[in-house]
Amino acid sequence: MNSNKKITLVISSLAGGGAEGVCVSIANSFSEKGWNVDLIILNLNNQVNYEKLANNVNLILLNVKYARYSPISLLRYIFTYKPKLFFIFNYELSVILLILRFLFRFKFKIISRNINTMSIKIKKLKEKRFWSKYVVYNLISYFYKKNDYIVNQCYAMQRDLLKIYPELTNSTRVIYNPIPSHFENYANKEDLNKIKKKDYILCVGRLEKQKAFHYAIEAFAGITNQFPNLRLKIVGQGILLKQLKKVAESFNISAKVDFEGYQKNIIPYYLKAKVTILTSHYEGYPNVLIESIAMNTPVIAFDCMSGPNEIIQDGINGYLVKHLDTIDLKDKLSNFLANKTIMKKNLKNSLRRNEIKSIINNYEKLFNSFI
Repeated sequence: MNSNKKITLVISSLAGGGAEGVCVSIANSFSEKGWNVDLIILNLNNQVNYEKLANNVNLILLNVKYARYSPISLLRYIFTYKPKLFFIFNYELSVILLILRFLFRFKFKIISRNINTMSIKIKKLKEKRFWSKYVVYNLISYFYKKNDYIVNQCYAMQRDLLKIYPELTNSTRVIYNPIPSHFENYANKEDLNKIKKKDYILCVGRLEKQKAFHYAIEAFAGITNQFPNLRLKIVGQGILLKQLKKVAESFNISAKVDFEGYQKNIIPYYLKAKVTILTSHYEGYPNVLIESIAMNTPVIAFDCMSGPNEIIQDGINGYLVKHLDTIDLKDKLSNFLANKTIMKKNLKNSLRRNEIKSIINNYEKLFNSFI
């Protein structure tokens, strides 16, 4: 490998979230291109994406529980490996490396990936306990703008970032998330138009407040009389499982809602669903929509703060719904399922800008400009 072509990716874990999947895709792709790739993670807890990591990627394990315990291990890495360029998928880890660079006069460059809507990140920090409210919030507010460059997942995220840090205008850009490589490979090998759909609609994500799956359950309850054989499948795990089951009970539809838990292979769920719905309060750039469309399954989503309206093309690959409007969601679902709205085939054609080859080329141009 060319020693000049080296990149160090940093993320808190390899759990099953969207950021972790994108991180692994980028690490693997650059490794395939001949780059020397190091991937730093805090620990091996809940490492859903670990087995997807290419053998050529050098995994660096810090063995700490939280980012705030990582500075000594990061210093050890820096002195041992002498990195030239960091690409970071975590706000706290970005700030720690920025502080270390300032204190020790290191020369490496730092590019960070804005993993969520910054204004919401800051708001949530203010709502937490002492450490996050007073320490993490102030450090991010002061240091995050000192990144050499910031990559946003969509234009809404970039606009939000620049409202907070207008001085970053010339140091930020948008690079969309790629279609996961195993999704793209499957779509290229199979004729997805021949897949027979089953009688269910799909939700995918963490069972947490942000995803607001109670809206999906409410809208589903509103169409069960019209579609008596239809089921709702919710794939994911999280702290709101019991609460969401109670929501289903309150609408007397428990027997028609399947809580599938975490699924190692999500592709079959997307393939056979009639439609995937997303009811989030907010998003960064929802990979669920990309994954579903790549598997030729339309999507119906709330037009939340960022992401969906840069993915969904009404009538082509899905439909946007007024944010948090369950009546509009119910109506869009009903019209779609009753074939009152006909979706075009080959939905993946609407994701040309998300193809992994194009995304990796954009990243490579960016990284090369800092080496």
